[in-house]
Amino acid sequence: MALGALFLLEVIILFSFIVSSVFMFLPKKNDSVHKIFFVLSVMLGVFVTIIDATSLPSNLTAQIVIAWMGLIPAALGIIISVANGRPNAVSKILVMLTSVLGALGYFFLV
Repeated sequence: MALGALFLLEVIILFSFIVSSVFMFLPKKNDSVHKIFFVLSVMLGVFVTIIDATSLPSNLTAQIVIAWMGLIPAALGIIISVANGRPNAVSKILVMLTSVLGALGYFFLV
């Protein structure tokens, strides 16, 4: 039963990642749509990283540090986005990279 719930969580996260990535890069005339999906992607990346880092056993300190370092691309993406006044392609890719690193951490950090 617990593995079914975990699988459901994985599917929801994957679906959310795909939807936010697609809408983040679709050309729109309104920049607020890009900002909304950029923020949603940041929150998804942070959520995935938190799940990844806190699900590891406490004796795997190196893996926990590596998992938390997955937030660095999101931080760089946010800094670039704030410096430009709006999200550009580089900041969007960096934020997407955070979600990818967090999802890969599910499978490869343990």
